[in-house]
Amino acid sequence: MKRFLFSALLLLISLAAFSQEPPVVEPQIDSLLERPEAVSVPPKFMRGGGDRFSNWVTRHLVYPKDAKDDRIEGIVYLSFTVDVDGSVKDVKVIKGVCESLDAEAVRVVSSSPKWECGTIDGKPVAVTYTHPIYFLLTR
Repeated sequence: MKRFLFSALLLLISLAAFSQEPPVVEPQIDSLLERPEAVSVPPKFMRGGGDRFSNWVTRHLVYPKDAKDDRIEGIVYLSFTVDVDGSVKDVKVIKGVCESLDAEAVRVVSSSPKWECGTIDGKPVAVTYTHPIYFLLTR
């Protein structure tokens, strides 16, 4: 688990440079009950990892017209919980860019298909993630 969190941290640090294509980022476990290190099996999106979720989000984002016209780019940081039934709930903007980009990020993550829930010792648990949503215009 520590190796996962360390890898996620290194990946986030390496994403400081922007590119034309948004990078694929594993969602970072933000909190789980009171012991984040206790996750036996983290939630899975479409039978895969966070890269599948990032790809799904990128395919379903619609760049808001006002932000596109004003050439607004940036990263919206969201937190959300994958509940024991696999549904995504409590989607919140942690750090936003502008109202329209923030709203689009929340819309897409809120419309996520169900995940396979995480477990601790074989028992389903809710897991809260922090995840960046990249809005980058092509040059």
